[in-house]
Amino acid sequence: MSAGTSVEIKSVILHWPYGQEADHGATHFRVGVQVLIGEVGNDAADSFDLIVCSPSRLAEIYAPNNWDADEVLPSGNVLPITGLWLMKTWSEADLRDALDRLIPAYSPGPDFATVAARMGRVISWEYDYRLDAQQNDAAGLPPLRSFWHDEN
Repeated sequence: MSAGTSVEIKSVILHWPYGQEADHGATHFRVGVQVLIGEVGNDAADSFDLIVCSPSRLAEIYAPNNWDADEVLPSGNVLPITGLWLMKTWSEADLRDALDRLIPAYSPGPDFATVAARMGRVISWEYDYRLDAQQNDAAGLPPLRSFWHDEN
């Protein structure tokens, strides 16, 4: 039996809005997180992206008076959010601990695409739609339609 494909976190990059990093323990914050993940023993990595924010910051961003239906809600009155993690208080160490728990939860797998798709359930993978297109094509099915916009 094969050991399968195991992955590891190569790097974590925090993208603070306007370069203003939140203090440890802050209760009102938002940060973009880029996690580079690749196979063990290989320098290559794919990007997995998420937003980490406090509940108060999420509420502020999506307060009723801040919603622009064309930008925030491109598909009507529902906003599905993939790759959004809420934290009560900011702690980079807690974030890294949570990210480290992803690896044993979804790896090993039969190949990298399978492991990446599994992790994509909680953190957006840069190639998830490409994998969907390849799988539909291999099965002789049409491409998937966009969830966000009606295509008439």
